[in-house]
Amino acid sequence: MAGLQIPPGTIRLDDTLGAAFLGHTVTTLLYGITTLQAFIYYRRNQKDGIKLKLSVFVLWILDSVHAGLITGAIYWYCVTSFTDLLAIQRPIWPIPTMIIISNASNSIVRCIFGYRLWKLSDHNPILPSIIGVLSVLIFVDAVYFAVQLYSIPSYTGISKFSWSLYVGLSVEVAVDVTIAVTQCLLLRRFETGIQRTDSVIRILIAYSINTGLLTSLCAIGALVSYAAAPTKFIYFAFYFVLSKLYVNSLLATLNARGSLLGGARRGARPRSRVQSKIAFRTPTLSTDPSGSSAMEAGTNIEFTTVISGGEISTDEIVESVKDKRIETFP
Repeated sequence: MAGLQIPPGTIRLDDTLGAAFLGHTVTTLLYGITTLQAFIYYRRNQKDGIKLKLSVFVLWILDSVHAGLITGAIYWYCVTSFTDLLAIQRPIWPIPTMIIISNASNSIVRCIFGYRLWKLSDHNPILPSIIGVLSVLIFVDAVYFAVQLYSIPSYTGISKFSWSLYVGLSVEVAVDVTIAVTQCLLLRRFETGIQRTDSVIRILIAYSINTGLLTSLCAIGALVSYAAAPTKFIYFAFYFVLSKLYVNSLLATLNARGSLLGGARRGARPRSRVQSKIAFRTPTLSTDPSGSSAMEAGTNIEFTTVISGGEISTDEIVESVKDKRIETFP
């Protein structure tokens, strides 16, 4: 490559390496938030089942590998190949590997959301099964795309199998929107008209909307940016961030359960105390030695019994039932 002259303007670093670098910066920032949220989850949610705890641990490991692969790729392009501008267009193994790891993590997150829908819908298997099948389709499509990327000498060769990119991201958007909308509809069924308990449900609905909205917009951004500029790396920035949004959205929802329920309980209005006073007049036996009356009823002794108890609140009963639902969410 010595003596190779590259015409000015042939390779622009701003929308290739620069875009990828910005995506990497956001990715590492989100990875730090993922680590913090994972720590908070294990500290606050000790009552969760072993399967959910193990899933969160696996997601954190995959997220760590994902961040490491992107960092390694950016290092190779920016440092190792600093003087080789043509290397920017050459796919290296961390990129397709990152695609497989990213979609494995996303599939686990979608499975957890599908399990949540199964519980909220009174164990109706139809929608979770559809989500599971589509998640498998997305993962297989991603593996196909990654395998093809391993074998091409330049990123411009993606145009030969770009249909795979469009199919995978389009189905991903459809699944995310379906999960978000269905969660909202199912959660609304638990509203009872009691303000402080319904506020918890509404916040969970907001979390569900944000989960689907963030990931869907990021996937759409990757689709649009590739369609508009297939030779640039703008779509890299969106794709790098996508997996991090999935994991953070899930962990934020899991961590919100305890804080929301705790806030609802702390904000509960104090119960008034009911105090009932019941007096019993007990007959007494006379011990007068004159014997004028063998048994004479008297009222000189009075027993007073005080019964105190808390007010039975319909609010409290409804909250108890609702808390059991939310504590198992997902």
